[in-house]
Amino acid sequence: MMKWRLLSVLLFLFMTGLCNGCLGPGGDYSFRLRLTEKCIETERGRVRIPCAFTAPMRALSGRQVWFRGSPEFPLSPADVQKKPGLMRPMISTESECSVVLRNTPDTPEEYGFMLEWGANERHIFPDRVKVASCLAKVELTPRTYSENLLAGKETFLNCSLSKHCPGIDPKITWNGFISTPKVMQKSKKEMHEYSGYSERVLYTPVPEDHQAEITCEAMFGKNQSASAKTVLTVHSHPQILNSSACSLQQDQLACVCVSQGVPLPDIHWPLLQNKPHITESSESYVTARSTFTMTVVNFTSNSTVMCVSRNYLGQTNMTLPVNITEGLTNAYRWTIKGLLIALFIILAFCVICFWIKAKYQKLTEVPYSSLEKTAETMNTENNTKTP
Repeated sequence: MMKWRLLSVLLFLFMTGLCNGCLGPGGDYSFRLRLTEKCIETERGRVRIPCAFTAPMRALSGRQVWFRGSPEFPLSPADVQKKPGLMRPMISTESECSVVLRNTPDTPEEYGFMLEWGANERHIFPDRVKVASCLAKVELTPRTYSENLLAGKETFLNCSLSKHCPGIDPKITWNGFISTPKVMQKSKKEMHEYSGYSERVLYTPVPEDHQAEITCEAMFGKNQSASAKTVLTVHSHPQILNSSACSLQQDQLACVCVSQGVPLPDIHWPLLQNKPHITESSESYVTARSTFTMTVVNFTSNSTVMCVSRNYLGQTNMTLPVNITEGLTNAYRWTIKGLLIALFIILAFCVICFWIKAKYQKLTEVPYSSLEKTAETMNTENNTKTP
């Protein structure tokens, strides 16, 4: 019974590999290290390294050592925290060596793993894992767009990263455009421990993009990002807005012309040449506004007023509509006249009504004196007829 139990235990140890150092001649005594990731990004100076290895029994009882760069620079126990469960070996010949490294530098470093046992015996695994902070400097190039960016003309914008973690390509997001730019090219460039990265987009700006803040954001993994911003200067041809118009009250003509463009356009009035007038102007970063008032004679509905707007890109003009209105004095005068006429009509109607009513009463009423006289006459006649 004991023999069968011992045989079962030996068979179990053979299957799990816990006794691989006790295998007979010809057995597999090789050292193997399994790293699921060759490049890992740090997070606030900490990094998790999943790791599993296979080694003979004589080495399993030794010490696991992580080092930075070369075995001559082993990490202190304060910088290494064992983290079992990252690889979760079940029934396997592998042993777990997963750790969390602390105080990792921002510069890229390679880390290795070795086993030490017995009297100065050790095995250095050749595999390495690269640890680096993937927060790179992001640049929008060219940085200024004041000379070459024209509304309606296609232009290229480039978002470049001077360095980023190899094997972890960032996700580039563009924000701030009126419409969506078209991605034309993505490229990588090897730079020592880091890889450069850039993304080029094609965009057709519109006048509304002037002074827009454009952002290029690079996302690394889930929690890290870097971004760059620039403000666009979009030059555009002058445009005269439909809010431009004129109004005429008696002999006073008032006009307003509103124009947009970058650089801000100059507004001119051909009608004002050599004529007395009063003008006012105001500006915003994309809109210019000009108004004037002047006295005109014999201005008819067929007369026109033209507004001209121009900058270095060109010029445009518009014939403004003229709204002819009565002056305020005439309006008040006609209002008073209308009220007086209405009041006269009402009074005349009331007088006529009273006159008709009085006439009707006069025709229908019998005077009291006439009734008394009639009664006396009738009494006299009756007395005469009586014998």
